[in-house]
Order: sequence, then structure tokens, then C-alpha cells
Amino acid sequence: MIKTLPSLLLLPPPPLPITPTSFSAAYRPSITAAILALKDLESSSQLFVVLPSPSLHGRLDLPRSQIYGEVQSVVGSLYSLICLVCANLGVEVDTDTPGSVDARVILVDYEVSERSLANSSVPDPFVAGPIVDLDTFSTARREWSFIFSVDGEQGQEFLRRYSNLTDSKPPLRGQPRVLPGGVHMIQPPTGVPSLSTNIACHSVVAVGGTFDHIHAGHKLLLTATAVLLQPTSQGLLNYRRLIVGITGDELLKNKKYAEYLNSWKQRQEDVVDFLLSVMLFTHPGFHGATETTSYNEDKPNGRAIHTKLISSLITIECVEIQDPFGPTITDESITALVVSGETRSGGKAVNDKRVEKGWNRLEVFEVDVLDAVEPGDVSANTADFASKISSTAIRRRKAENARTSSL
Repeated sequence: MIKTLPSLLLLPPPPLPITPTSFSAAYRPSITAAILALKDLESSSQLFVVLPSPSLHGRLDLPRSQIYGEVQSVVGSLYSLICLVCANLGVEVDTDTPGSVDARVILVDYEVSERSLANSSVPDPFVAGPIVDLDTFSTARREWSFIFSVDGEQGQEFLRRYSNLTDSKPPLRGQPRVLPGGVHMIQPPTGVPSLSTNIACHSVVAVGGTFDHIHAGHKLLLTATAVLLQPTSQGLLNYRRLIVGITGDELLKNKKYAEYLNSWKQRQEDVVDFLLSVMLFTHPGFHGATETTSYNEDKPNGRAIHTKLISSLITIECVEIQDPFGPTITDESITALVVSGETRSGGKAVNDKRVEKGWNRLEVFEVDVLDAVEPGDVSANTADFASKISSTAIRRRKAENARTSSL
């Protein structure tokens, strides 16, 4: 299949307050227009959706547990809206079919102000996504098929700032397109936002799952885990660890449509590909940005592939798991675990096991359930939406397509 460069969608800052209704009003027209522009291509597409997050400005060095809830909610709302748009347009979210769109969300610490527009900070070499400052994101000099911006003062100011920061040789690559904007319902806050009293900082976090045919639910789960990694600095040069337990092939033999399950190696590669795309932002002239090491030891959780993000001092550790617990009960250094609503009980079971061993409990964080419901929207195809965030549904569709093509 023809391979194309990814595309970029620069959204204006979010409406306030952030609700499903306000998100839909603000972003649905722009997201719909971007998806329509990509759905008729002869190849699949990646679409990086970049959302400015003024509310995070000056807060990224706080304990990440204090901003976790806000961040995962915003990212989840955006993925829900993208999936809803794809469902209503009949657009697939696989990466191997023509016209499908693989969306990936990145948050940018960006304030539209005279001061921020006039001055450019020096990118921090230790910064890693999925939340980065605009200077770091621009310095990465990624190339795009399309650069979608949103009509209106804030949308075009964001595009100008991004373009100015990348205004060097060679020129920024990407076909520009201006998309219609939505309605931003900005309401003044009714009070001072409350901060979590949690002051824990986490440098070793874990998440687990099958991660077959990466979909929006997986993307939210992985993004939320990456958000929890506490930023490092020049004075504290320690590697942070993002541990991803990926279910081994042997445990999946009885899954529905098992013949269309990706192998552990393919699932591991898909996880790392996604995480690198939203976490790694190095200058294109920086060589040796990552380093990969494989392990295959005869012990529990002995098969693993580690990918070091050298510039940001992070190691992504993909571990093959053969039981419900994985490395959470063999690695005492883990301090936080991210779960979905479906795996909430697993977090309790893990902590019970750790207590039995005399270890500290993990702090358990949960991600929201992606939801197709939009107030007042009767056109939403809820069943089709669910198929976008279900590995089983994706495998079933592949099985049906294979049967149809064989007739």
C-alpha cells in the first residue's frame, strides 16, 4: 500500500467549561472537515491532533498526579469525538485500509499572549510528550502531508506561531488547509480550581493489556500512563520507566477471531510506535534518539523489549505477561498503575498481592470510558462507535472482509 506522510491538525484552545457539548460545538466541524479530506485518499493516514492547553501552563512540574485527572479527561473527550466523527462518516480507524484514519492526540503548553508570541524559550532537552511546549514540538521539524488549521483569530494565531518557530531551512513541509471552526462557549470560572492533595511523584509507572489492533481506548490508556511520568531535569539525571505489560500469545488462543490477533511482537511494535509518536520530540539532526534491547530470560516476565528515549531519559519496557499480574508483583520499584474501568478489579488484586509480599501498594489511576453520547445528537451511530474502540470488533471486521473477498 502507498505510504503517505502523517497530517497535522492544529486546534484552537479548548472552550470553558470543558463538557461533551462544548467540545462537540468547538471541534466537531474542524475534525469532520479534516477526516473528510483524508478519507478519500488511496492510503491510510495518520492524523496528529494538537490541542493547546493554557490551563496547564506553569503546572507541568507539579506532581503529575495533580493534573492527571484533567489531562486524561481532555484527551479522552477528544478521542471520543474523533471516533464519533469517524463512525458517522463511515471511516475506519485501522491503519491498513485505504481511507482509514489513525488519530493521535498531543497536548501543547501554549498561551496566546503578547509575551508568549514575542519570546521563544530554549527547548528543554529532557522534555517528553504527550504534553510538550510549542517550541519543543516545532523544533522536532516533523514533515506533514497536510497542515490543517482552524479559521478564526485563535486558530490562525496558533498556526502563525507554529510556522514562525519552524521558519528555517528546509522550509516546513505540508500542504496548508484552513478548516471551518466551531462555536467556543467561553464562560468565566465560578471559583478557583481545586488541586489534588496528592503530592506523590512517579518515575516508574505501569499499565497492562492485550493491545491488539491499537484503537482509541488503548491510545488513551497509554497516553495517560505517559502523563504520570514525573519530568526530570538537569540536576536529576535518572531514567524514568514506563512499563507496558502485554498479554502473551499463549493466553489469547481462545479469544474470538483469534486467527486475526496480532502476534506479541507485532503488538509490542505497535505500542512502541504509538508511544514514540506522542512522546519523542528531538531535533531531526539528533542521531541515536532511541536504543532498543531485547531480553528473553527463563523467569516470570523474562521476555521483554526495552526502548530507551535517550534525550528524555525514559525507558519504555514492553514485557510479555503470562498471568493477570505481570511485573507489578515482580518489580517492587513500580509505584503507580493505570487501569480502565474494565480492569479496575485487577488493580485491587495487584495491591493485595503486593501487601502479601510486604511491598507498598501501587497508586491506581483510572481512565474514563470513551463515550459516544452527545446531548441532543440523534445521528450518532453508537454501535459503529463501539466498533472503533473494540479489538474484537476490528478482528471480526477483518474476518468478514476476508470472507467477502474470497467469494
